[in-house]
Amino acid sequence: WAARGFRFRRPGTFLGSTSGAMGYGLPAAIAAGLVHRDRAVVAMVGDGGLAMTLAEVETAVRCGLRTVILVFDNQAYGMIRTYQERRPGGAAVATDLGPIDFAAAGRALGARGVRVEDDAAFEPALRQALVSDRPTVIHLVVDRRWEGVESRP
Repeated sequence: WAARGFRFRRPGTFLGSTSGAMGYGLPAAIAAGLVHRDRAVVAMVGDGGLAMTLAEVETAVRCGLRTVILVFDNQAYGMIRTYQERRPGGAAVATDLGPIDFAAAGRALGARGVRVEDDAAFEPALRQALVSDRPTVIHLVVDRRWEGVESRP
């Protein structure tokens, strides 16, 4: 969805899977950071994908990268759920995730960790992360209704 909604102005500045591969974002951002050590690299990942590769935050820290990890947390495998609901019968199965404090996990792995719960807090968090000298995990709390995922009681 990032490739569809964001206009990349320079060639060679976007790495993305054409198949929606979960877990691709952080490892790809680390690879880009290793190639372009002079740049901050931004990974846009869902909570399920980051949960699969969370330990790699330590890799970014150890390698001295300026990786910014934007984790969109709706406590669900949102894309999988959408595909399940589009099937005949439309039942979503095993797509809910429990709460993870990604900002705290980032700090535990040596990165900066920031939790963003409203739109106004996003820009300052991103600006600070882009000039930081170490990786930053920005935990974006997303309203589950954006993807049609019902709120839990």
